[in-house]
Amino acid sequence: MPRYALKVGYIPDLTYSGFSHQLHDELNLFTIVCKALRKARLVEDLESVVFASRTDRGVGALSQIIAFTCNRSPILPEINSHLPSIIQIFGKSKALINFNPRKEAILRTYSYFLLINDHYDVVQLKESFKEFNGTHNFQNFAKLDSKAPKNPVKTIVETSITPLNGNILYLQISSRSFLWQQIRRMIGHLIQVATTNLNVSDTKSLLSDQLTRKKPPSAPPVGLILNEIKYENLEFTYDEKGIKTFQQVLTDNIRSYQGHLAVNRFLNDSLSEVDLFS
Repeated sequence: MPRYALKVGYIPDLTYSGFSHQLHDELNLFTIVCKALRKARLVEDLESVVFASRTDRGVGALSQIIAFTCNRSPILPEINSHLPSIIQIFGKSKALINFNPRKEAILRTYSYFLLINDHYDVVQLKESFKEFNGTHNFQNFAKLDSKAPKNPVKTIVETSITPLNGNILYLQISSRSFLWQQIRRMIGHLIQVATTNLNVSDTKSLLSDQLTRKKPPSAPPVGLILNEIKYENLEFTYDEKGIKTFQQVLTDNIRSYQGHLAVNRFLNDSLSEVDLFS
């Protein structure tokens, strides 16, 4: 039977428990996608569906990749009709019969949106971020699984920081693969560097081969996006309706956020006018 790869996007939402192989979890994004494939009569055995990258609860994605074999070409609107609107399948591509999206990715790029304030030492943050480039042992920046140990040596191909409006730093990190919670702990360390007495020398120390019990904390997941995964032999065709549905949900979320922001500003301004000494 032919094999297909689908590109899945999902909006950061703490209602769901993440994208991972937890088929017993009804709120797991991977489980929800697998069940939509079964409802669309594309797969029967959910265990046969594989995916590219695990993401934690609250992390979003524009380029999660899943793969499976079936006897007919997937119709994306049909699959999306069985999905909640915060999860949409954008594109599909034929794949080789043995294609594995996890093992055959040649580059993964994640983005993190970091809210800063005037007390952040952005210069130190940038200097520490540069230290991540190249090949290092990232055991101090990951949640290690003793039952299924993985090689903690990873190569960071590229890092970049772009200031955005509203005191936001847009950070991008690219590598062929990452360890569990690696990026969030890297960002957590950068926050420590920017807000405490830690500096670049502490970053270098954590990147040494010596294991420490004082690992950096994980940064909040909601700022993290699985931005892109590259492969050598996939050519996706895209579904316009799925993209527009996803954009509409994003637009609705922006409007809702703006409404909450207006309420919070009103409450804050009202309290500022209270005369505490009257």
